[in-house]
Amino acid sequence: MWHSRRARRPVDHVGEVEQRCRAFVEELDLPPVDSVLGLLPFVQQKIGREVQLVPFTPDLSDLESLDPSAPCGMWIVTDTTDYLFYDEGVSPAYTEIVAGHELAHMLKHGKKSKSLDISGFGGVFTDIDLATVRLVLGRTEYTEPDEFEAELIGSLLQEHVRRSRAAAARGSADDDPIARTLLR
Repeated sequence: MWHSRRARRPVDHVGEVEQRCRAFVEELDLPPVDSVLGLLPFVQQKIGREVQLVPFTPDLSDLESLDPSAPCGMWIVTDTTDYLFYDEGVSPAYTEIVAGHELAHMLKHGKKSKSLDISGFGGVFTDIDLATVRLVLGRTEYTEPDEFEAELIGSLLQEHVRRSRAAAARGSADDDPIARTLLR
């Protein structure tokens, strides 16, 4: 069967992006942690800013909050603090996915800022002075290059957590003669 070059390019491109993302994560020299949220102190040190976790609950009376394309996580940068918003109504595993995605944005773009229109956020963020907001990134479509890259890096952060947990489990088994016997 004949295949056009155009049909294969996205696959090649995905491979290139994955290689770039893997190299980026390896260069970070991440500490061993037992959760993606456990990377928060490392991220704060890396970007040189405080990061606050802010759980939110979508307003079920607002039909836009029920839209499947509405962000389930968001990164907001102000003059002094970065805020990682996540939906507190989802499972802990999904919270880790969302946090990994947003931390990926922070690690890749933490020192950059963009101008933005924040007029639509009135009343949503009651504890943040909107005049100080410099950047808002909300997870929407994975087809956007930055979003796709953040998804990959977020997945690699989760992979790092799994490896850290496995190494810790192996280390504790080495210290425990019963576990060492059972795990032979």
